[in-house]
Amino acid sequence: MSTRKNRRLPLPIAVIVYIVSVAVIVGLIIGNLYANKYSDLISVYFNQKTYQIQNSGDTSDSEYFKSSFSTDEEREAYLKKIGQQISAEGATLLKNDNGLPLAKSARVSVFGQDSVDPIYGGGGAGSIDLTKSVSLEAGLKNAGLTLNPTLSDFYTNGAGKEYRKKTPDVYGQGSFEVNEVPVSAYTQQVKDSFSQYADAAIVVIGRSGGESSDISTTADAQGNTYLQLTKDEKDTLSLATSEFDKVIVLLNTSTPIESGFLNDYPIQAALWIGSLGQEGSNAVGKLLTGASNPSGSLVDTYAYDSKSAPSIENFGSYSISNSQVENGNTYMVYGEGIYVGYLYYETRYEDVVLGNDSSSSYDYTKTVQFPFGYGESYTEFKWSDYTVDEQDDNFKVSVNVENSGDTAGKDTVQIYMQQPYTAYDQSNGIEKPSVQLVGYSKTKNLKAGESQTVTVTVPKELMKSYDSQGKQTYIVDSGDYYLTAGHNAHDAVNNVLAAKGKTTADGMDANGNASFTSKYTQNEQDDSTYSKSLATGNTISNQFTNADISTYDSTFKYLSRQDWEGTWPTVYANGKWNAPQEFLKALEISSDDEASSSSSESTSSQSDANDTLTVAALRDEDFDSSLWDTLMNQASIEDLDELVRMGGYATKELESIGLPATTDKDGPAGISDTLVGGASGQGYAPAIVLASTWNDQLSEDFGNAIGEDSLALGVTGWYAPSMNIHRSPYSGRNFEYYSEDAFLSGGIGAATVKGAQEKGVLPFVKHFALNDQETNRIGISIFANEQSIRQVYLAPFETAVRDGKALGMMASMNRIGALWSGADAGLMTSTLRDEWGFQGAVVTDQASFAVFAYEDRAQGLAAGTDLWLNTDASLWKFDESNLSEARQQNIRRAAKNIAFAISRSNAMNGLTSDGKIVRVTPPWRMLTYAGTALVALIVLAGAGYTTLKLIKQRKEQPQQTQATVQ
Repeated sequence: MSTRKNRRLPLPIAVIVYIVSVAVIVGLIIGNLYANKYSDLISVYFNQKTYQIQNSGDTSDSEYFKSSFSTDEEREAYLKKIGQQISAEGATLLKNDNGLPLAKSARVSVFGQDSVDPIYGGGGAGSIDLTKSVSLEAGLKNAGLTLNPTLSDFYTNGAGKEYRKKTPDVYGQGSFEVNEVPVSAYTQQVKDSFSQYADAAIVVIGRSGGESSDISTTADAQGNTYLQLTKDEKDTLSLATSEFDKVIVLLNTSTPIESGFLNDYPIQAALWIGSLGQEGSNAVGKLLTGASNPSGSLVDTYAYDSKSAPSIENFGSYSISNSQVENGNTYMVYGEGIYVGYLYYETRYEDVVLGNDSSSSYDYTKTVQFPFGYGESYTEFKWSDYTVDEQDDNFKVSVNVENSGDTAGKDTVQIYMQQPYTAYDQSNGIEKPSVQLVGYSKTKNLKAGESQTVTVTVPKELMKSYDSQGKQTYIVDSGDYYLTAGHNAHDAVNNVLAAKGKTTADGMDANGNASFTSKYTQNEQDDSTYSKSLATGNTISNQFTNADISTYDSTFKYLSRQDWEGTWPTVYANGKWNAPQEFLKALEISSDDEASSSSSESTSSQSDANDTLTVAALRDEDFDSSLWDTLMNQASIEDLDELVRMGGYATKELESIGLPATTDKDGPAGISDTLVGGASGQGYAPAIVLASTWNDQLSEDFGNAIGEDSLALGVTGWYAPSMNIHRSPYSGRNFEYYSEDAFLSGGIGAATVKGAQEKGVLPFVKHFALNDQETNRIGISIFANEQSIRQVYLAPFETAVRDGKALGMMASMNRIGALWSGADAGLMTSTLRDEWGFQGAVVTDQASFAVFAYEDRAQGLAAGTDLWLNTDASLWKFDESNLSEARQQNIRRAAKNIAFAISRSNAMNGLTSDGKIVRVTPPWRMLTYAGTALVALIVLAGAGYTTLKLIKQRKEQPQQTQATVQ
């Protein structure tokens, strides 16, 4: 008897099916858990909304912020124009011995691997979309120049392609390396091509920067730091200068590099072009051919030795040897006090001339190559008719500027002030620089022979200095104050010295012009006028005593012009500090947040009143209106808590008060998709280039341009601009910050904020504060004295608030003394709000991971921080056991600040006062639901089929066995 043989399912295959099924189901569960955990971030990545607006009435007046353009093509063309103008006006002519401009038909050879792989931007938050960038070669060709194709091919396809720069990643892994092509790699064919493209050699020298990593001050195996030329670069210059009669250097650099080589080789012209952005290459081509005239001025001092700045003595990684606090065991001491950049270099020069320091100890001409504010032009400018008109609260300084050359161009009038350095100052630890910038203005594009009277308003408030030891507030010293108009900081010092009767016979390197200097005498010390805030009327007093290292070490002395050599900084505690117990105790996260000076009066829970108010209805309501508290009471504490806690690259919508969600992104150089995906906007040259324009109107136009992209892309929150100080040329993030000078940084930054907010952008000005190096920025304790904190490091942020009316601020990752910046009530409330009058929201820097546990939410809320840049729905939760009344009070206050800031933003577009916010499921979420269901069904079907098959086989097995026996 025969039987039909069924196809059997082997047991091992069934086991595999079950294992795979379980793994897929577990994967789906985990995937959905993470999708829920990071739902807002995913929505940002896919650029999808999480809410809808439902209006019942007329919506014709609900477009509060509008684009100036009717089509995307018009908008994008304008943004490219702004990008090109920033690069054109920021580029700074350092040297020109009849080397520039070139003829438009010139045939040139372009050297350096940076010629085909230039620096367009920086790393991390400040990066841009390189796929949209105009190449440097294309920019030069677009200007009419003919480039040596053999040399270009050598760098792109030949032996030169093996050599490219290296930079650290966004996490700081890796190093900055130049890797220029060695001259030995050049073939004879390449060398033979020079003669056909010999009108000029253009040598491109590049240096990058990036987030999370500083530039090492340690020399490499050849004895050079990253800010010095390498042997291969020197060899390239030797080759170019030996083969060409005209050599032009382009400095495609993100921070000041040592440029003494410009004197060591027969180089006819040098142009600093900074990083290029997407359109900068076209600007460079026009500058080289004279279609544009360079008008940039340096925002940093260029020293022959980049390590001659006193800040270098304390720069790097130093440890608190006896700290057991997680991310609380590194520190940095700003031992140079106020003497950053030109405030040091120029002051010490004046002291030598005045006989207060020895010329053998300090030689300015051998120390400084290009002073702060320096910049040349293709034309000449003649200044005359310097006048100062004293008014009640300010000085009006006027200068007539004439273009006395034969080429149209722009000039910048820079106004500097010298304050008296008195016996009272010396007794109370107040330091005074020889000059400090107090005003600037750029002319229009003056035709040859054309003149313009430039008037700069200098507030008398700039006469004040902070006295932390004596009066413990701002004072105006008695004595002589000098105002001078100069072409740069050194020019200004020489003018003041000339007004004091000094000449080259006294050791000056050039005679100044006393006719561009005026003197104002303050008869007696004034310790009352500026002891109260001009913005709020509140009393100003010490807030940062615990950030002063001398609080813990009474023997410490900051750099002082009383004794330059005797107070010259050294590496504090040899880099390993055994901190006192009072400091270690202060490092610990405090649980004492039951009260907050910044808290709202409202302490009630959700209101029983009719829920009739909306954020849109309060768009024009003042910040101090009680209606904001009423509005907050319409929302549950759970909803407000989520709003405050979940602020990473987005803010939550709240249906109960009609608050729309926002999408927030990085991008100081333009709204960027680098870190979180989604759409990106126009990429501009970085902040250091914008500041080098010294053009407030252009900065405002840049802010407006960001606003145009904001409207087009649906990105409201902008994590920018970045306003920390170039404390050292070795800071990896200098490209993203404006300048070594607080006044210039504040002016450019405030104009940018103003322009962006005109289009409804919500800027979060960062990194507030003292985040002036990347090394150990997560939790590092920064020490500085109160005068330098206020006058150098906080001043740009103050200008952004008082003049720019900034609605947002981003706390830094570092500690100020022992306290994380966001947990420092002296910073976040007493200074930011009570002194400066800030009315908006403060967001933390990154807070989405356990490593940022020191950015404690309870402590930060109590101090005045409002929003956590957190993308993880499981982090920073309060539960019922610790959601005290004081914490609820702080949450409501923070939520009010967030809602107020958003109410003034373009997130409100389309929302009327009676409109409703309705939460919706974004498309990506619908797809995950559908996909999860489909995959689950397939898996379950497979597992079910396998199970049925096994059951059937088991039932059939006895029959088959019996048939076999028969």
